[in-house]
Amino acid sequence: MLKRVVVAVDGSEASWEALAYATRIVGHGGSLALVDVKDLMSFFQATAGVSYNMSIGVDVSEYVKEWDTDAELVKKKALEQTKDFDGQVEWHVVESTDGKGGPAEALDSFARNWNAEAIVVGRHHGSTLMEGMFGSFPRWLATHSHFPTTVVPVSKKD
Repeated sequence: MLKRVVVAVDGSEASWEALAYATRIVGHGGSLALVDVKDLMSFFQATAGVSYNMSIGVDVSEYVKEWDTDAELVKKKALEQTKDFDGQVEWHVVESTDGKGGPAEALDSFARNWNAEAIVVGRHHGSTLMEGMFGSFPRWLATHSHFPTTVVPVSKKD
């Protein structure tokens, strides 16, 4: 069993599946680092002009407030879902900084600094167009990270 696992948790159904899986693969007394990557570009994906440094006429501070509010709710739910976990649980927010790599790279860098043994992420079902333009978080980790990376699919609900 693993002792130190990083889990990407963003409040999506896929991330809850990843968190549930991670609690099953970490051994007694192990540690989970629950990481929410603060990637404000995700708020702007629908507006392609932002990718090309064009003004969209919005107050970015409102997006930051919205992200922070959502992140607090995600944190609360994640800590509630891991309350019976037999080990240590840590919550971290990692910021993806424009020009310094994407959100997957930010998570990978965190995992390196935290001395993780593995990374667990959920598989999102985004559009092919958006994935082509902005990349795939799980795919980047599976193909570029030096850590074993498990991509957990969302279970089918009957």
